[in-house]
Amino acid sequence: MRTTRRILASLALAAAVLAAAVTAATGSETKPVVLNVGDTQGIDSMNPIVGVTVPAYEAWNLQYATLTDKSAKDFSTTPGLAQSWKGSADGKTWTYTLRPNLKWSDGQPLTAEDVAYTVNRARKEQWLNYTSVIGNLTASAPNANTVVIHSSITDPKLPTMDVYVVPKHIFEKYNAKAVTTYPATDGVGSGPFVLEHFEKGQFARFKANPNFYGGKPAVDTVILRKFNNPDAMVAGLKRGQLHAAEDVPGTAFHQLEHDPSIQTVQGYQGAMSELAINGGAGLKKPHPALLDLRVRQAIAHAIDKQTLVNRALAGLGKPTDTVSVSPDTAWSPQIPANERYDFNLQKANQILDAAGYKDTNGDGIREMPGGGRPLKFRYAERSEGDTAPAIAELITGWLRKIGIATTRKVYDDSQLTEVIGKGDYDLFSWGWTPFVDPDPMLSYFTCSQVSHDPKDPTNYYNDASWCDHTYDALYKQQHVERDKAKRMAIVHQMLTRYYRAAVYDVLYTYPDTQAYRKNKFTGWIRQPENTGPVLFSNTSPTYAALKPVSAGSGGSSDSGGGGGNGALIAVIVIAVVAAGGLGLWAMRRRTADERE
Repeated sequence: MRTTRRILASLALAAAVLAAAVTAATGSETKPVVLNVGDTQGIDSMNPIVGVTVPAYEAWNLQYATLTDKSAKDFSTTPGLAQSWKGSADGKTWTYTLRPNLKWSDGQPLTAEDVAYTVNRARKEQWLNYTSVIGNLTASAPNANTVVIHSSITDPKLPTMDVYVVPKHIFEKYNAKAVTTYPATDGVGSGPFVLEHFEKGQFARFKANPNFYGGKPAVDTVILRKFNNPDAMVAGLKRGQLHAAEDVPGTAFHQLEHDPSIQTVQGYQGAMSELAINGGAGLKKPHPALLDLRVRQAIAHAIDKQTLVNRALAGLGKPTDTVSVSPDTAWSPQIPANERYDFNLQKANQILDAAGYKDTNGDGIREMPGGGRPLKFRYAERSEGDTAPAIAELITGWLRKIGIATTRKVYDDSQLTEVIGKGDYDLFSWGWTPFVDPDPMLSYFTCSQVSHDPKDPTNYYNDASWCDHTYDALYKQQHVERDKAKRMAIVHQMLTRYYRAAVYDVLYTYPDTQAYRKNKFTGWIRQPENTGPVLFSNTSPTYAALKPVSAGSGGSSDSGGGGGNGALIAVIVIAVVAAGGLGLWAMRRRTADERE
């Protein structure tokens, strides 16, 4: 599943890029201001209906505006496409007034009809990334500048309307099936930047949108680059070929903290990592032992979360218990000490012994009660990022100490998403970054999000394949509770119940480890203020705010002169490959959709 290039091919490609870049540099008198950003995961789809990775959301934040926006300070609701709104006495009907003279990037008018079309079609066709917000909403457009949204319930999220508004004149060309495979690479959007070119698994290049309601950004081009190898990403940042990097490995992050030319950022927004155990409600079934709560509890007791943080994250994280559903940690309950599945190998072994899982043949692996099938589980390991191998090595090692064997198979995120959708796994480790309101994250673990159609395993958000009707009933309660304290109490009950099921062992929460070059751009914005990341945040306000330190000077050139920057990147490609890296810089191509 990993794709690498031969050294000769890499050198040839790098040389070609270098030649093209030098030609572009010498043939251009005006250097555009380019921002190069690196990350280790990549965009799975430019289509906001079906994509699921964090970099995909970053791309959509650039491309598509929303009816309301969120404050960079504290996530409070602020104007977006709508400049104002007012609600009815019962809170079920909200009327939004759009900014005047809105346009799509292709010059077509952006009107209330686009907003109503997005809400109504997303509800009717149950668009994956929209349902949790618009599932109970209907919208109308009494005139070009007015949107009326009615909720069938008392929705605690309103008046916030933060789903991406799509261009009706583009999306209406595709029927319900075709729209889910629509690549969305035509570059029609309403955000500060719109897509210019996309190479999946490699990069996405965006150009400033002159029709953006906030005005054309000072940065001309944003390039989101995907790296197979985080060391190459860090090397590019140090040399100035990248201006910012996301998901910097812990050891490198600590080193960059001492680099006077680079600013490091630990941005907290509720990101977490978990070990998921197949709960058995999906299309395919796990090893039968995993349907036994006692086995799942033993697995949870076998994991040393603090060691995971220390070794996989270089200490940049915090062991935790329950699912993180919001950047606001108040939504996460505290599990009583006597109910926590804390690290205790002795207790894990005792649980399995008492449940009748014995090693009857002396090979170190337990069998099902009565000497049946060995406890040998399939562990799906991610190839994306830099922490997955260390996590897999540690977890499978601890499981071996309690008599559980594993077979590890590596998948890229696209492949693993498909495996999850089918329920064709026993164990895997991945992560989430939640939205501000807890509802979307809570919705992922409802029964409706488990795939049951073998021809269309698209409901892959319930990645523990776990179905509990009591949890579903509680979800419906919090979904309509407008009293925050009462709603929070329901959410705590839900997450405690989920924790006790032991299908989702949350390992730790962690910051976005980011770094950017100083003295190249001004305007970096943390979201939320003081504690959040500067990029890959909830609404990504930095991009529209950035300005080169001195336009036309060396700062601007290093900030992204189109040809010169490309030439420098090509040079480092050659240097890294020549240094002995088989594809150290090489971007991975992928063929399906992914997550996180």
